[in-house]
Amino acid sequence: MKRIADEYELPDYDEPDEGHIGALLRRSRRRWGRIWAALGIVVALAGFFGSLVYVGQAERDDSFCIGCHTTPEQTYFDRAGAAVAGALAVDLSSYHYQQIRGAGDAIHCINCHEGDGSAAHVVDKRLLGLRNLAEWFVGRNDPTVEKLRVRAPHLSNDGCAACHQETLLVAGMDNHTHNMLPLSYALWKNGARLIPPRGAEDAQAIIAAGLLRYDTSVQCSTCHQTHRSLETVLYLDTGVVTRGCVQCHIEVGQGPLEVTVTLEE
Repeated sequence: MKRIADEYELPDYDEPDEGHIGALLRRSRRRWGRIWAALGIVVALAGFFGSLVYVGQAERDDSFCIGCHTTPEQTYFDRAGAAVAGALAVDLSSYHYQQIRGAGDAIHCINCHEGDGSAAHVVDKRLLGLRNLAEWFVGRNDPTVEKLRVRAPHLSNDGCAACHQETLLVAGMDNHTHNMLPLSYALWKNGARLIPPRGAEDAQAIIAAGLLRYDTSVQCSTCHQTHRSLETVLYLDTGVVTRGCVQCHIEVGQGPLEVTVTLEE
């Protein structure tokens, strides 16, 4: 009688298949790892957007701003408070506080530093805020009072337009220092109406002529240094304004390079 050798063995069901179960466990761990990673991302995004909402509300309180912007912003905050209390406004910013708060309206630091409220300006404002925060943490914030350089002039520039659109849109050569700015042209192109100058013999012709687009880097803050203490008419420095005029004339290739600026109330 012959026997046939069986080279195969039946699996031992009393012992677990470690390879199969190990694969299941690894897949399970990967699945839970992805779930936790997704939850982490959701929590991080919720925290990020929540912080944006919080900061957006808190920055309407000037005392929140000076919590980080300690110097020189504390100086500007104190100047504004003194002006509102009845003291002489020593700079243009304090004058705005004095006049607006005196009329019963609201004004805050952020009103002049947030641009036009567009999505692009919101992003620029947040990036600037993060940069300022980083510099504050590492102790590299600039404590100089009355700095002459504006880090994000386009934000303050459009902040000015929010309240001073009528000044920018008075047509005619007498107001060319305002109505020939790119900001004024943009306002007009976006539907804002031009205003005829007082006493114009043919106001309609001036309005119909519209505005021309001039390529200049001159902005509101070029001439109007809001935090600089000045005892002058309209808080303007004639030397600063003169340099702004010459800069614009050079950039657009028109106008005299020798300018005399006089200030009248």
